Order: sequence, then C-alpha cells, then structure tokens
Amino acid sequence: MQAMRASIPTSDNRELSAQLFLPEHEDTTLPAVVIHPATGVHKGLYAACAQYLADHGIPVLTYDYRGTNESALPSDYKDKNIGMSDWMLCDVPAANRFLRSRYPDRKIVAIGHSVGGHGQLVSFQDEPVDAIALVASHAGITRLIPPLPERLKVGFVFNVFTPLTARFLGYVPVDKIGMGKPVPAGIMLQWRHWTRMPQYFFDDPNFPDQGTPLPQRFAKVTAPVLSIVLNDDPWATREASDVLLRRLTGASVEKRDISPASIGAKEIGHMGFFRSKSKDLWEGLYEWVVKAT
Repeated sequence: MQAMRASIPTSDNRELSAQLFLPEHEDTTLPAVVIHPATGVHKGLYAACAQYLADHGIPVLTYDYRGTNESALPSDYKDKNIGMSDWMLCDVPAANRFLRSRYPDRKIVAIGHSVGGHGQLVSFQDEPVDAIALVASHAGITRLIPPLPERLKVGFVFNVFTPLTARFLGYVPVDKIGMGKPVPAGIMLQWRHWTRMPQYFFDDPNFPDQGTPLPQRFAKVTAPVLSIVLNDDPWATREASDVLLRRLTGASVEKRDISPASIGAKEIGHMGFFRSKSKDLWEGLYEWVVKAT
C-alpha cells in the first residue's frame, strides 16, 4: 500500500488537501472509494480504514473540506460566507469528480461520515456515484437527541458557544468541545439554523439548492445506500438517521445498527467507527462496498 498527497480542484477555484491510498496490486474489477469527512474532522481520522481497504485492493481518497485543517486558507476562519452547504454542493462533488477522473473505468463508492453523508445525498445529481455508505449520518435536529444531558450540551454549543465565539473570535473553536478542529463561523451558524428546524435543512427556504429543492435532490438518488448507526451514538440515532433515509424514494436502503458489544468494545460513538479499535467492523464495510458494485 502506498499513500500519496493530492490536491482536489473545486468548481469555484478552491484547492482541497487530499490523500490517496493506493493498493500494492491493482485490481480494476474492484471499485474506488472516497470518504467524505465529518465536521471539522481531519482526514487523518480515516487513514486506518482507508489503509485497510487499500490493503484489500481498493484505492481510497480522503480529504479536508474548505475552511478546515489542511484545506483552510488563513482568511477562512473569519469568513462568515463559507457555509456547510459549500461543502455539500462544491467540495463533495469535487472529490467524486477527482476520483472518477483518476479511475474512469471503475465503480465509485462514497462513504459519508456524518455531514459527509448529507453532502453525498445532496449532491448526488451533480456528480453521481455507484453506491453510498452512510456512517453516523443523521439529521442534526437537537430535539431528537434522546439523553437529556447530551441534548442540553448540544443546546449550549449552538445557542451560547457558537454565537458568542463567532461574534468575538470570528470563528468557532469546536476543538475545545471535542468536535475536530476550529471551523469558520459561517459553518456553525448555518448548522445552528438547521438544528432548530423540524425537518432540518429540508425546512430551510434559503438553502442554495441551485434550482433543485432538497426533497427533489434526495429523490434523485438511485444508488444503493447502506446506513450504519452506532447504538451508543447520542446524536446519530436511528430515528435521526431515518429523517434523511425516508427521503430516498428512488434508492434501495440497507440499515445496520451496530452495538459496541458486537466487537467487544465499551464504546464506539459518533467518531469511533473509523478508529483502529473498530477495525472488526471494516470487513463488513468492505464486503458491502464490493457487493454493491
């Protein structure tokens, strides 16, 4: 397996920092995979899983969204014009397009972690893929978080921490609350807006949908979809994930709900699927990726 740096050009002239994990021996019958990351999460989180897939013959692309980690420009953090919708409508399709240009004869599978899954479903019509795996990808509606302490914590993050830090710092240091690296204020402010809506971003009349409303975008997804929920994840519950899935009227959807006990672990949580401690789950992911294509 070889890992190499890459740069992904976007349609609006940004460059995204990326890494390719290349198998030692090429097998063109196997698909290529792109991993769309969660909010503020460095592409390094996905390296172990990407390495596993590459060791099994599948090339994998990981990357950082604009305004985050190694894709951030110095001016990005205080840019309130960068929104989460930019990740979905510009960065996700750019990554898909980059991988398809490198592997034009292979099927392309997208693995979307949290907001990465949102982005893949939103942008499917713009840059389609052949199969989609959603990991801990849900509608981030605060009222759907079952544990009261966690619901109060998230309420504090969005209603107090986010607006105050955005106003006085110009960005939101989500690293201080265990959510990856700092992100531009516009990202968190747009996300905050969606968390208050009964149907999340589907209820946002100002979503920049480029002429195709979100319900129609979701209905146009025709690739097979795997939805993985971690049972100890207080955010991406099955109920919250199904808010997205029930909009996929044109796709076949397989649901897998996984408990930590199934791999002898105490916890997996929202971020744990891609950590090495959860590697026993990756064989099932690999098998689905191959079977779905």
